[in-house]
Amino acid sequence: MGFVERYGAAFGRSKALLLRMSGLLAAESEAEGAWIADTTGRRWLDFGSFGVHLVGHRHPRRTAAARDQLGRMGLSGKILGNAEATRCAEALIGVAPPGLDQVAFANSGAEAVEMAMKMAALSTGRAEFAALRSSYHGKTAGALHLSDTYAVRSPLPLAAKAHFLEPGDLVQARRVLSGGTVAAVFAEPVRGEGGVLPVDPGYLAALREICRETGTLFALDEIQTGLGRCGRMWRSADDCPPDLLLAGKVLGGGLVPVAAVVYSGARIGGAALDPVVLASSFAGGALAGRVGAEVVDLVRQEEFLAEVRRLGTSARERLDELLGGDPRIREVRGEGLMIGLDTASPGVAGQIVLEAAKHGVLVSFCLSAPHVLRVYPPAVIGQDDLDRGLDTIAAAVAAVPEMDRTPNTPVPANI
Repeated sequence: MGFVERYGAAFGRSKALLLRMSGLLAAESEAEGAWIADTTGRRWLDFGSFGVHLVGHRHPRRTAAARDQLGRMGLSGKILGNAEATRCAEALIGVAPPGLDQVAFANSGAEAVEMAMKMAALSTGRAEFAALRSSYHGKTAGALHLSDTYAVRSPLPLAAKAHFLEPGDLVQARRVLSGGTVAAVFAEPVRGEGGVLPVDPGYLAALREICRETGTLFALDEIQTGLGRCGRMWRSADDCPPDLLLAGKVLGGGLVPVAAVVYSGARIGGAALDPVVLASSFAGGALAGRVGAEVVDLVRQEEFLAEVRRLGTSARERLDELLGGDPRIREVRGEGLMIGLDTASPGVAGQIVLEAAKHGVLVSFCLSAPHVLRVYPPAVIGQDDLDRGLDTIAAAVAAVPEMDRTPNTPVPANI
């Protein structure tokens, strides 16, 4: 039995079919920098990875730190305090806005969202939540409440009530929050899975003030946008300080799963200390803490952030040059190295993904907006490789028949 058949038997035939259609017939085997290789030695530029690999695969210093830490201790024993987790928490507090002075670790972004939801509910005594239209905050049962396209379609019995706010509509926001029933508003500064849709900073600032007036906690989900992805440490947290700041993805350095909630101890109070609802067997371990601290030390450097901005501007300009006027592409948008390629339809986007993979570039579509491709190169990529990858994407677009225009998936009505 070949690898694809084994993969299908273990994970489902539909996933095996996608691999076969993409010509990805061997297993990924190793990776370094911007490149992934399979067991046959074939290589791909990685412009996907769900936004995890901003510092690239196997970053030398971070990988060396992980090896060293594994020789000492991996997970925490959970009784004694852990020095590496403490160092990571201190690093996050050091780059967070003033007033965010405590940290709770999680194993994934969705878990961090759930922790923040529990903190908000416990500290306010309220049971409802609000998030932005076209939002995505994870697939665990609680986080699904805050992801509008999933909340509508999910067969799960979602108990907590969620309101979805239209970015820019402050009248709606005030109406929803004035009742005093919403524990927290969760906002993505750039709605990644919703189609790489930036939110106006002025709206976020005004929304934060409405939260203050109504006793509602304000949570910024910077799991995709933070830690340098948009060319700043945080896309919005420095200009619009939240009560709860969520970080993840980049924090693990492409080596370990780790996420965090950085929060205001004064605003949250003792709710964050309840071990019954917030303790974790794995979160806050030594290995994750060591890697996370090393990553923060890297991405906080202005040279790193400047390179993200330079590469991002270069990428968007090149895509505009290559694809401007093409009827299959509606818009190139984004910030830093978080770039969205808005295509004419989900069918067009899917064919571009397949064509690009066949020719050595890995990209993916947005989960809640499948007509939009995510182009998320790592910041360690060289200019020649970046241009090569973008040229390959443009060639993949050109290979797609123009008549394939399956209607875009509509955004569900407000609930």
